[in-house]
Amino acid sequence: MRGILKSPYFMPILLVAIISVAMIILPLRSKTTLSRMGSSSILLPFIEIDKYLVKIGTSFEQNRILNRRLDSLSVLMSVLLENKNENERLRRMLEFNFELPYKLIPAEIIAVSPTSLFKSILIDAGLNRGVDRNMPVISPSGIIGKTIASDRKASTVQLLFDPGCKVAARIQRNRAMGIVEHLEGRYLSFTNVPGDQDVVPGDTVISSGLGGIFPEGLFIGTVIISEEKEGELFRNILVDPGADFSILDEVFVIVSPAND
Repeated sequence: MRGILKSPYFMPILLVAIISVAMIILPLRSKTTLSRMGSSSILLPFIEIDKYLVKIGTSFEQNRILNRRLDSLSVLMSVLLENKNENERLRRMLEFNFELPYKLIPAEIIAVSPTSLFKSILIDAGLNRGVDRNMPVISPSGIIGKTIASDRKASTVQLLFDPGCKVAARIQRNRAMGIVEHLEGRYLSFTNVPGDQDVVPGDTVISSGLGGIFPEGLFIGTVIISEEKEGELFRNILVDPGADFSILDEVFVIVSPAND
């Protein structure tokens, strides 16, 4: 008897026996109430877990909806920001247009040459808008290049970074003359300037009007290096171009004087 009482199975068996006797003795209403209480006690954890899982599922769905709305707002914000930037660029270009004594044709860049340093671009202005070969192309920041081919709706522009595009230029401060061309790297060279000329970093370089294509006074860039090398006739001058060719969106083509 003492061994039975010490058995680990004794209390569970006794509890089941008491519940069984109670279920036999108790009236039907009491049995039903007790059964409901037992079922509720057993199922309660599972009911709570189910509610928790439903809440988690609802939260995930709400998060998906919010993330989709956030993505939509991000796209809208990007579009609005681009429109704002474009409006600012166009406003600057319009103000720039009013300041020049030339007839300008605005154009958008529709293709860029796939090289490390851009050498040509394609613009959406051609013969139908009066754009032909050998016309200057500029931006509010400076000379871009010149047109080298045109069809009815588009033109190819040879950029200053193409070695074949040369501009007769001068130093604005003292009128020292030379040729701006691209030799290598991200800067332009101001060549054929005699070694005894007074050219210093910070000097402004503009077109001289002597080349036959670019009118006088267009901004090209700023001198960053000016060296007189012993035994050489010409100075070594590097020019930082005014226009940032990597972020161009719109340009102007000079087609004629404004009073034509």
